Amino acid sequence: MSDVVIKIEDVSKKYRLGVINRQMLVDQIESWFARRLGRPDPHASIFEEKTDRMPTPYDFWALQHINLEIHRGDVIGVMGRNGSGKSTLLKILSRITAPTQGRITIEGRIASLLEVGTGFNYEMTGRENVYLNGSILGLKQREIDDRYDSIVEFAEIAKFMETPVKRYSSGMRVRLAFAVAAHLDPEILILDEVLAVGDAKFQEKCLNRILEIRNSGVTVLFVSHSAQSVLELCTHGIVLSEGRLVASGTAKEATEYYSNSLHLATSENFIPGIPESRVGLQVGALAKKLLQELPEGNLAFNVPIETSEGILVVDLAWVSNNRMKTMRKEPSWNGAPDIAINVISKDKTEAQALHHLHLLMRAGALESWIIYPNGFISRFKINEKEFMIPSMKENISDL
Repeated sequence: MSDVVIKIEDVSKKYRLGVINRQMLVDQIESWFARRLGRPDPHASIFEEKTDRMPTPYDFWALQHINLEIHRGDVIGVMGRNGSGKSTLLKILSRITAPTQGRITIEGRIASLLEVGTGFNYEMTGRENVYLNGSILGLKQREIDDRYDSIVEFAEIAKFMETPVKRYSSGMRVRLAFAVAAHLDPEILILDEVLAVGDAKFQEKCLNRILEIRNSGVTVLFVSHSAQSVLELCTHGIVLSEGRLVASGTAKEATEYYSNSLHLATSENFIPGIPESRVGLQVGALAKKLLQELPEGNLAFNVPIETSEGILVVDLAWVSNNRMKTMRKEPSWNGAPDIAINVISKDKTEAQALHHLHLLMRAGALESWIIYPNGFISRFKINEKEFMIPSMKENISDL
């Protein structure tokens, strides 16, 4: 008997952009005639700028020719930039949408948590939704009865289980959704990066539960932008870019590839006269060094941070576990990481990096680093505190 539980063969997904779906056939016919006659669409809600006509439709391939085998007990970290196709892939695996082409074979019962409240009927109570989700997974009422108390205890919303879900806050919905997905004994668990909605204590509780599930032999697919989380939780990793599978391997191999690819060099990222000024190489080398020297923390890339002058994006950040627990990270970080690193490139001048340095220190950064095109590392710290890595070399080439 094969231990392959998910087999993805040449899967692609196409969306038709510029087209608004109609609920009734008559609406579709009226829109079609309007387009044919060059008239305004009577049912359109989005128009081209400076015109009253709909945009010209075009095809967008969210996924292209994905081939992958996932084995029983694998914990797969799915990584990639925003818009790379991660959520689309998970929706296809969860049977929320169908692929445009290709074939997927799944062996086992799937539970998925893709978005806050996914799979909930907002008019039903929390209790009713627990039983609804259990029945969708194929469990009998007696089996759901046996798990109900554990679900409520984990979600910590016992007082609200008889309240309609539409009256829940986003945090309450994600608590219940995760509790249901994690306690109905799925054979395959699919998790998008939705845990940022919960508070730090609940996030830690969820991560511990994922570790328990992993150790029980359940297959898990876990989307994350955090290389550290993938290294801690996952056995394997894949990286998507522009809808294509560009890397697959162990968690360490995948996170290293992802780290190095975040600033892939093009002609835009080179500074004349300094051919080694490839931003991706610099960020990748630093990320590896930080993981080696400061294992009790987390790495993040392209981090949006709230400052007194608006939101700044740092190229690389290291944040301690304690600070991470108290940090709000969605939609942007409400404070600076322990170490904020900016890399000078064609898109970020030295003057900008120096200005950002002061703003980041005011926002709570303990150290702020600037990486120059020749690899030189300039580090700044608060007052008389020692650097967190005292033995840090002055040039990336020496790491």
